[in-house]
Amino acid sequence: MRTVLKVVAFACILALISCSKNNTEITSIDNGYSYFPIDSTKQYFYSVDSIAYNKNLKRIDTFHYQLKTVLSNSFFDNSGIQTWRMSRYAKYSDTLDYVEIQNHFIQFYGNKYLYTENNAVLLKAVFPLKNELAWNGNLYNNLGYIKSNVNFINETYVMPDTSFQNTMKITEWENKDFIFDNYRFSVYQDKVGLVYFRNRYVETQSEKNEVSGFDISQKLIGIK
Repeated sequence: MRTVLKVVAFACILALISCSKNNTEITSIDNGYSYFPIDSTKQYFYSVDSIAYNKNLKRIDTFHYQLKTVLSNSFFDNSGIQTWRMSRYAKYSDTLDYVEIQNHFIQFYGNKYLYTENNAVLLKAVFPLKNELAWNGNLYNNLGYIKSNVNFINETYVMPDTSFQNTMKITEWENKDFIFDNYRFSVYQDKVGLVYFRNRYVETQSEKNEVSGFDISQKLIGIK
């Protein structure tokens, strides 16, 4: 009798371990989506710094403003895919109000996270997310192949003036050589969303010491 009870107990322990392992794997997959929450009740505020290099005028212009993003509504596109409209508002001075500047669009299509800006559909993420996962970020447009990949997941992203916990970094595009210094990446926080974005496109003509392009950074400063 005792032998039978021991066998039953051992079987139960194995079943619990198996269930725990399965639940952990499911949670890991689900957490990939939690870096991209959809919440129309919240407003996200960012500090934006922009540098424009003009080689023709031999001038560097700098801009600073605040950006507010809101998921204003959702609809179904012509393919029947639910689409969220992200309204974007800029505030160029503390004495001025926010003004709407443009709309971006968000879709979850199968296991893919699609983000439309300036009429270009970008493949921002592929689920389940894992380190070193790579894909073609321009798969849904005609702009040519770019390699996008996960740099890290569930780590702290440290900046000179702040840090964000439980983050994931995705390099969306990179091209660096003796002429170009171009890269674009996004950092997302679990259950928060985008906390930092950098988009640098700079071309240097070394023989003439001329620089053209732009460098934009966008950092989360608050949520309401």
